[in-house]
Amino acid sequence: MTKLFSIIITAYNRDRYVKYAINSVLSQTLKDYEIIIVTNLNIPGLSNTIKIIYDNNEYLGEKIYKGFSESEGYIICFLDDDDMFRVDKLERVNSLFRFFKGTIYYHNNFTTIDDKGHEIRVKEDYLKVPPYASLSTLSYPIILERTYTANIKYLKRLNANFNSSSICVSKEVINENVKYLRRIKAIIDSFLFYSSLKMEGKILLDPERLTYYRIHNFQTSSGSTQGVNEYKKSLSNLFIKALEDSYVIKEMLGNNDIVDEDIITYFLLYKIFSRRKIKCDLKLNKSTLKYFILSIMPYFIREIYIKGQFNRRSRY
Repeated sequence: MTKLFSIIITAYNRDRYVKYAINSVLSQTLKDYEIIIVTNLNIPGLSNTIKIIYDNNEYLGEKIYKGFSESEGYIICFLDDDDMFRVDKLERVNSLFRFFKGTIYYHNNFTTIDDKGHEIRVKEDYLKVPPYASLSTLSYPIILERTYTANIKYLKRLNANFNSSSICVSKEVINENVKYLRRIKAIIDSFLFYSSLKMEGKILLDPERLTYYRIHNFQTSSGSTQGVNEYKKSLSNLFIKALEDSYVIKEMLGNNDIVDEDIITYFLLYKIFSRRKIKCDLKLNKSTLKYFILSIMPYFIREIYIKGQFNRRSRY
């Protein structure tokens, strides 16, 4: 029987929080959903109503593709194994999709929590997201039907392409872009955002904090805090994947230059964190100038920046 929602949960080599993620869906006030878990883990005690797809591929795009291939819902939501949904999330998303007919992309605000699930209230710590992410947050709903370049830049400043656990899309958004999805290694959130820009429909940003975004020592999107060297290594690995993903997204959009700022940002961050030399032929702009200046500094100065980021990241 077709469901209204399909919730795709991905878990790879990390089982500490996944039961919390699953239970946050099972506790939803709206029950018209299915749960699909794509994982390489053995998760005991799961209901036989939950679809489990065992997959050992570390890249997110292939995991999402396999989960999507088994989905029956009209609206696809995503949940990382270390995040959680607020109990009324699906009910609110359903209401907004019904009220704003033609919505194809939805993004809700999020509350940052620590390793133990406690809310991080201090503003600086609430904004303790990866160095490449936007730090602005919404205070009112935004609905856009036509996405001009200026609108896209504004949406990105409001975190519209950050945190896949805050994103829901109509099924056709993925259907239209499956061949590109399977090539994505890391930045699924940006892929989903840009995929929706290709299509006719509404983009909806919701200020309600319906997702709990967890900060912890083994988080891939913010860098490991097991030590400064591990932090550098994990972020270098993320940035090179994100750079490659951004070129895939650019290809998907017909080589539209709207992705160029992302490409430059990831290129410069990779250069800062890795010390490796790679080429990028795109031009700088004002928003990427600070990273360019840092990237050409002697490495000991870059080390100071990296250690500062690490210390800020590892306060909890």
